[in-house]
Amino acid sequence: MNASERYYDRVMASPDRPPSHPPGPRLRVGVVLARRFTLAAFANVVDVLRLSADGGDRSRPIHCSWKVLLASMDPVRSSCGIAIGPDEAPGDPARFDYIVVVGGLIDEIERLEPAYTAFLQRAAAARVPRSASAPVPSCCTGPG
Repeated sequence: MNASERYYDRVMASPDRPPSHPPGPRLRVGVVLARRFTLAAFANVVDVLRLSADGGDRSRPIHCSWKVLLASMDPVRSSCGIAIGPDEAPGDPARFDYIVVVGGLIDEIERLEPAYTAFLQRAAAARVPRSASAPVPSCCTGPG
């Protein structure tokens, strides 16, 4: 076991982590993309997850997995026009340890899909993220 794997094991041994975590990756992340989301922010989140998922830069989802969650099965366009398709619909938030919301352009803030708002409310009721002290992560590049 290398140093990064030992560190990961120590972090994941948190008292807030349920002892009956399902088999598979120890960290499961759902990623919600807002309309006209910022591609750089999304790429940074996914790349950090990808690099932490496996040793030796092999990108296998051993320690960590992520799913892009969209309200419909249609791709959503980023602020630069590149479209990303979903892995699955939001569904049951309890299957994730964290849900990351990737924001978009400021004029889209008020138009967040109602399905995402309902999903995030269900996530809060299900205590996702599992730690009471951890907020729902979100990311964006901020106003320009």
